[in-house]
Amino acid sequence: MTRDRADDYDEKKQLILQRAAALFARKGYEITTMLEVAKACNASKSHLYHYFPAKEDLLFAIVSNHTGMLSAELSDVLAQAGPASRRFERFVDKFVTIAADYRYEQLVLLNDLTFLPPAKLKTIRKTESDLVTMLSNLLTEINPEVMSATEVQAPYSLLLFGMIIWTFTWYKKAGALAPGELAIRISDLFLNGFRAGKKRTAAGSTAGPAAKAKAS
Repeated sequence: MTRDRADDYDEKKQLILQRAAALFARKGYEITTMLEVAKACNASKSHLYHYFPAKEDLLFAIVSNHTGMLSAELSDVLAQAGPASRRFERFVDKFVTIAADYRYEQLVLLNDLTFLPPAKLKTIRKTESDLVTMLSNLLTEINPEVMSATEVQAPYSLLLFGMIIWTFTWYKKAGALAPGELAIRISDLFLNGFRAGKKRTAAGSTAGPAAKAKAS
């Protein structure tokens, strides 16, 4: 007889994923035990195994949910109307926002993929590859001349993703620089270069009220 799911099954499953991601990010997947995850969830190991039969299943659920969300959200951004440069800014802002809100999941994705079995790793790599292609197509819209050489298309995309992903090894959204500001600076740096960068606010202006008053 099939065991019926409790009404709060999905909520409990999500709690396990969140607590496990925090543990894996802080301590490392390899040395974190299922017992530690269970304790973090105020549950028994048997309760945990009801949701995830093995630790690798838990890891896969964390990274597949995260990459799936990234893919869906970023696809929605690219489907919006507007010039390519504006969609690029929205793309970066969305990625930074998600990475800030799900920092632990982002760190697990960065550090622990190699612990997945080959078939599951291949699934995650495919989603990551799709994201690279997605960004490469957008960058081609922005500067088709630079992106005309096939050999530079993936590297340009990976440079941007690498900048954002590695930032979250140290960046926390509660710090002095809010995610929106960080996203603006990443977009400016990538599209315009450091020399051409200007002081901008999250609202998109290039100077504050005092500077505008002085200019007038």
